[in-house]
Amino acid sequence: MRDVASRLKGGKHVHILVTYGTKMGGTAEIAKRIADTLGEEKFSVTLRPAKQAQHPEEFDAVVVGSALYGLRWRREAVRVVKRLATAGFQRPVWLFHSGPIGDEEAGDPQKFPAVVEKHAGMLDVRDRVTFGGRLAEDAGGFIARSMVKQGRAGDWRDFSQVEVWAKDIAAELGRQ
Repeated sequence: MRDVASRLKGGKHVHILVTYGTKMGGTAEIAKRIADTLGEEKFSVTLRPAKQAQHPEEFDAVVVGSALYGLRWRREAVRVVKRLATAGFQRPVWLFHSGPIGDEEAGDPQKFPAVVEKHAGMLDVRDRVTFGGRLAEDAGGFIARSMVKQGRAGDWRDFSQVEVWAKDIAAELGRQ
């Protein structure tokens, strides 16, 4: 934590990793908006799919997100959280997931999967948030197609909420 604070006070860039697990691209778009907002706040940001986040422990802060399907995170995003925990990463971490669809569900916080909570307990997690999800009309997969047939296709992501959350991250890092 001290190294992040000293970088900020010394005028050096704090390097933030924003990484994500996605199935149909909706979570990737949320992660990109987070990364773009942090970049606008003058942070150095690397945006990577979780499968390509080989050394997350090399960053000053990490934001990890995942699509939420059946109350489960994407395997590659869980691996990033596990890797940080087993490496003893003690710098700031933020977690998000997206997935609730429908007018009633999209605004409701969803529990984080037990495996994520287990490893998050070993990290300096500053916040956890649930963002609404997206289900495209042309979604693949049996369950997704069934949901589309039931009329549940749509986009419940609130990008203004995403930007506010990213600005909160920037403000917190700026106070370090």
